Amino acid sequence: MPGHLRRRNLSRKHRPDRWRHGASNGLLLAWLLLGLICAGPAASAQKAASNQDPLGGYAHLAQAYAQAEAQGDHAAALDLAEQMNALLQPVHLENLYNITRLHALLGHDDELYEWLEITLDAGWSDFRRLFADEAFAAYQQDTRFRTMARGRWIEQYIGMLEREERAEFQKPDAVMKALDFAPGERVADVGAGSGYFTVRVAGAVGPTGSVLATDINQEMLDYLDQRLRDGDIDNVEVQRVPADDPSLPVGAIDTILMVDVFHHIADRAAYAEKLRAGLAPGGRLVVIDYIPRSWEERPWGPPPEEHLAAATLMTDLAAAGWTVRQEFDFLPEQYFIVFVVTEAE
Repeated sequence: MPGHLRRRNLSRKHRPDRWRHGASNGLLLAWLLLGLICAGPAASAQKAASNQDPLGGYAHLAQAYAQAEAQGDHAAALDLAEQMNALLQPVHLENLYNITRLHALLGHDDELYEWLEITLDAGWSDFRRLFADEAFAAYQQDTRFRTMARGRWIEQYIGMLEREERAEFQKPDAVMKALDFAPGERVADVGAGSGYFTVRVAGAVGPTGSVLATDINQEMLDYLDQRLRDGDIDNVEVQRVPADDPSLPVGAIDTILMVDVFHHIADRAAYAEKLRAGLAPGGRLVVIDYIPRSWEERPWGPPPEEHLAAATLMTDLAAAGWTVRQEFDFLPEQYFIVFVVTEAE
């Protein structure tokens, strides 16, 4: 780990642990900006003269916020404060990231890890950039760096998978009703993640049924395993699998469920062949994945370059002997297709 260019210890007033919580740093920035905006006639006139607002509307929101507070309209003030925070957050996170990477470039080991923790606490989520940034090249194989970054990525990813808002577009109750799992059914939840559907399927197939929950990330399986223990669910087996092989028991699965997984798979035709080997006679493959959209249309979810069109998926699976049995169109952001092996039709 780099130790060259070691600088003197920071004085107390400059130590980043004064701002251990990222939210405190963001609040400080908000108050500083608000103070500058509302500093008085001279500052306001100078601001108006320059007609520059690097935060794209923050000045206007801050003025409206001050008026709402003065009038005692707390509901309006809250709405405006939330809008202001939405503008500040990206700027705040970028600044924290820049401080962290500069400590890395200077070889300030202790300060790097302090600021990395602050940046992650504040909600930094661009882990792809973090691991691609040459500034961190000397640290990226360090156990402490990888543990800290990967651990926080897992936390954020699980939070994203389990957020309440997901039900608005995922419609899990409607999905479960459409699939109509039978008691005793044997199901493989491939790419189970946090178990969003695993626990639902386990309840649907009952004690005589079984669920094999697989994932490529051990941290996800650890979380799911604890979730199953907490819920006293004993008809689920968790299994780590490689990225290119679902590793299903031969001919033993009645339903293979894959939610938001296929867009991660490189060789889909080869993977579909392996899925087919695990399917019991008369079984089905259920695929739910994102409808391709631009960032402007849907500024969340997998990036557009990872999107997989339903037509492309159908072509790839047809090459492996799958055909479409049924399509559902009630999901607003995803396609929902049930496949069967061609010869079974």
